[in-house]
Amino acid sequence: MGAYLDAALIPVGQALLSGVLVGGVYGLMSIGFSLAFGVMRIVNFAHGDLVMYGMYVGVIASTAFGVDPLYAIPLSFLLMALLGAAQYQLVFKRFVGAATLQQLLAAIGLGLVLQMIAQVVFGADARSAPSMFGGQFVLLGPLFASAAQIVAFIVAVLCTIAVEALLLGTRWGKSVRAVADDIEAAELVGLSAQTINITAFALACGLAGIAGTIMVTYYPVDPSKGLSLMPIAIIATTIGGLGSIRGSFFGGLFCGVVQQLTAMLWNSALQDVPLYVLLLVFIAYKPTGMFGFRTE
Repeated sequence: MGAYLDAALIPVGQALLSGVLVGGVYGLMSIGFSLAFGVMRIVNFAHGDLVMYGMYVGVIASTAFGVDPLYAIPLSFLLMALLGAAQYQLVFKRFVGAATLQQLLAAIGLGLVLQMIAQVVFGADARSAPSMFGGQFVLLGPLFASAAQIVAFIVAVLCTIAVEALLLGTRWGKSVRAVADDIEAAELVGLSAQTINITAFALACGLAGIAGTIMVTYYPVDPSKGLSLMPIAIIATTIGGLGSIRGSFFGGLFCGVVQQLTAMLWNSALQDVPLYVLLLVFIAYKPTGMFGFRTE
């Protein structure tokens, strides 16, 4: 009986392990989305497309220059941060403080423009960029894990810790939280809300770039990938709590685990269905999420 029980539990353990590893990258992707909302009340539906562009940075580094995608992480962060700063100045600056219908439509339009540009520049075919850890697996008793996914998870955790430390332990982080709490009061004490907002938005977009570059080491990219990833970021931040960095990361972990368990127990093609159900439940009964705060 014990042997049969162990054999039945191994697939569950494997799904949990895979879900945590995948969910860590989802969490990193989501904290940038959550940061933009928490500080500026901007719901950036183009965030997934920045993840997609971060994936293409890894592809170009690998195919054009023969550089491991993991070495391109700093460049991806810088490029996506600069692109994010440009987006803020050109599109989102006028919408700070309120997630209006016009802001949502502007973000959706921006995402479509980024997607079309990617299709013109990179083509419609899926492309990948395996890292030095590609094809390697680590055995953990009866379970196994992709080395590339383990490395991606470690990078995601380190980035999340760094962002938490930046926001909680630095003068800039205190300024960001002050602007998020009350922009008018922050400006009265001499803070430049405009500078803080643009740097916070650039950080959020840079994190999307990192998430994309580590994701492409085990997950192929095409111009529609940002659109398919965006629901995960929305669900993770809704479950974890809009505006909560830690909550968004744990929300990403939760999404990864639910996906893998659903694929194992039901159907991999329907692995997102329980997440959409949970999204509706949280919106209806706990809109602040697990770690978030109430917004007007």
